Amino acid sequence: TPDLRRLTHQAQDLKLQMRRRLETILASTRYAEVLQERYFAQREGRYVVPVKAEMRSKIPGIVHDVSGSGATVFLEPRELVELNNSIKVAELEVAREVTRILQELSAEVASHSPALLEGLAVLATLDCIAAKASLGHLVRGRTVTLNRLGRVALMQARHPLLMLAREQVVANDVVLDETVRVLVISGPNTGGKTVTLKIVGLFALMVRAGLLLPCGPDSEMALFPKVYADIGDAQDLAKDLSSFSAHMIQMIRLMENALPVRGRDGRPPGPTEALVLLDEPVTSTDPAEGAALAEALLLRLADLGMKVVATTHYNSLKALAQTTPGFKNASVEFDVSRLAPTYRLIMDLPGGSSAIDIAGRLGMDEEILEQARRLLRREDRVLEQMLGDLQEKQRRVNDDVDRIALLKAEAERSAKEAAAIEERLRLTEREERKSAKKKLTDDILQARAQVQAVVEGLKSERTVGKAKEAKQRLAEIEAQARERLVKPAETVPVEQLAAGDRVEIVGLGSVGVLLEAPQGKKRVRVRVGEGEMSVALSGLVGVAAAAAEQLPKAQRAQPDRLKPSPGGDGLGESMVVDVRGKAADEALELTVA
Repeated sequence: TPDLRRLTHQAQDLKLQMRRRLETILASTRYAEVLQERYFAQREGRYVVPVKAEMRSKIPGIVHDVSGSGATVFLEPRELVELNNSIKVAELEVAREVTRILQELSAEVASHSPALLEGLAVLATLDCIAAKASLGHLVRGRTVTLNRLGRVALMQARHPLLMLAREQVVANDVVLDETVRVLVISGPNTGGKTVTLKIVGLFALMVRAGLLLPCGPDSEMALFPKVYADIGDAQDLAKDLSSFSAHMIQMIRLMENALPVRGRDGRPPGPTEALVLLDEPVTSTDPAEGAALAEALLLRLADLGMKVVATTHYNSLKALAQTTPGFKNASVEFDVSRLAPTYRLIMDLPGGSSAIDIAGRLGMDEEILEQARRLLRREDRVLEQMLGDLQEKQRRVNDDVDRIALLKAEAERSAKEAAAIEERLRLTEREERKSAKKKLTDDILQARAQVQAVVEGLKSERTVGKAKEAKQRLAEIEAQARERLVKPAETVPVEQLAAGDRVEIVGLGSVGVLLEAPQGKKRVRVRVGEGEMSVALSGLVGVAAAAAEQLPKAQRAQPDRLKPSPGGDGLGESMVVDVRGKAADEALELTVA
């Protein structure tokens, strides 16, 4: 504004005056012995000079600050007080004018607040969508089919955080149809059980947030209204909670939330009431009691209509999942040959914990491991061995399936390439054949013209040599036509022809209709256009209907005939030869004779 410009200029002029006064003071001999250094500074918005502490009394003025060592005081000389005051007043007036302007602008903006807030909401929505798209690109996510039936079919699912952290991530299929209430995942520690558990939970939340899922095509995910999770150690010493107590409190709260759902309006629970994720439920207590309590807990959650995914090392829970309707087993694979997990999930198969093997892999003393194996109960050893054998067999089956899939894909790719090559060859052959037919047709027409010219010449010159020359040329064209004009795959052997079949007269390149069966004959009658011809069998080729339609019109048309010259040409009757209905070689013989 004009007022702000005026006030700003006034403040700048005053500061310029102050600078000149300070430069005069610093150059003055009066201040030479009292100044610590020749410079000026600002303290509390006022201009000061550095004065030696012991010389402070020699210069009247106001002390605003002292250096850290105490050797220097920052003094405002008395002669600068009035000018400093003027600068301060000018700065306050500038600040007051700026405040007034900002208040006016704020009021103007506030009058448009509904539109601005609406625009801000739109920008926030666009920013959120852009962030979702960016995350989807980073994790190579895709859309999935949604349902409200509790059906989960995650194909080639990968943990999104692992996708962000590393290049190669093991993908797994997690398939739970609407009939499966509880999935029990077993297998070794560090094998990926909890990661699989979190994948299901994260995907359930991600689809509700409209995020793309890092999984394969044809995946499907249920819309769960609620997701409960009890993962990790929730002990709290401040609240006197052990690991077991903390987990039990979580389970009790879950049941309290679930029970009203069960009795709502007297309806049975729907298939998608909630998703419950339990990481090794009811541990940190007596194994026998913990297993029994965990079994009862899973049965109740299934009865309440929950979809449950639980990890465990309890053999009783593995047996429960194997024998109870609505329950399903799954396990993370363990490679017994390498004594290492593969992080692959195997559906419908329980897995052993392989605790002793993993302890050895981590560096446990071998004597301790051997003693542990001896102390393990026989039935537990047998069960672990059985589960290990099953997993090894399943691993080999999976490897075979993968190899078969690769071979199948390779075979399909090879078949497509072969088909493409065959099509290219067919098109190339067709183009070459068209070119050859055109050339032969041109040659035949040229030969006919030559024969006609020879005949015309014979009328005047009676030259046998030219007739023989024309005959030789026509014979060459006939030989080429016999070899190249009709594609072998499109011809019909002469012995298979019957009356009414289409044939090509090789020497002339014309297509006609056979009027009589060729069996036992050397010559047959052929209708070409409106006329008939007697043709030697050796000069005929049977033509398939499709091939005949592809021939040029010049070949399908009635062949030219050597006609006698009209009357009045001055030639005797002996110079006129009627070759109608004759073969080409017969016509030439007549002209030579």
